[in-house]
Amino acid sequence: MDFAGQIAFLDDLLLTAVTTEFPDPLTDPERASVSAYLVLSHACIEEFLEDVCARHFENLLAFLGSPIVPRAAGAALLSIGLQLNAQAVPIKSRNLKAAVKLGALSYQALVKANNGVRYDNLKKLVGGLGTDWRLFEQGLSTELADLDALGSKRGEVGHLSPFSNKSVQVTPRVYPDDVRGWVANGRVAALAVEGYLVGEVRKETGALVTFGLVDA
Repeated sequence: MDFAGQIAFLDDLLLTAVTTEFPDPLTDPERASVSAYLVLSHACIEEFLEDVCARHFENLLAFLGSPIVPRAAGAALLSIGLQLNAQAVPIKSRNLKAAVKLGALSYQALVKANNGVRYDNLKKLVGGLGTDWRLFEQGLSTELADLDALGSKRGEVGHLSPFSNKSVQVTPRVYPDDVRGWVANGRVAALAVEGYLVGEVRKETGALVTFGLVDA
């Protein structure tokens, strides 16, 4: 199931049964459905972003043996060097192949440890690629804000009962169209992140680099 299909499936499974309309508050079962949709859709977006970054890193490392090495690949190599200390690579094995292998393992560990789509989560993922965060942030400021907002709302419902009265952002008067909007913005933002990273390489090499995740 592709990225768009995952979100659509969760919508059909969890939100279509919610019938309460403004201004009436949602029933307890409806609140549970809305919360579940938000948490599970967030998980789909989070995994998509992690996969995009991991595949981008692999693509960058593959360029290191190519006649044309884009700056993004050089930046990834520098990022590897900054992450690995001298003891990580034995003297007899201090060559490009060994460094790249350890760097790939290091980035895989960073991706595995990621736990969200908020600003700091993306900064770690993208920064680990060697991408210039300042330019990335400037180019995707709206998208980062949308992902941060989605992550904040998911964080709230993920730590409270769906029947709790402590929720500030996801209240009994948050309706399916509200959460659909949050998730839709997050999905568009995730696709924009993918597009930005692809464009980093394509604009220098003309190479059509894809991750096998492109979604219309």
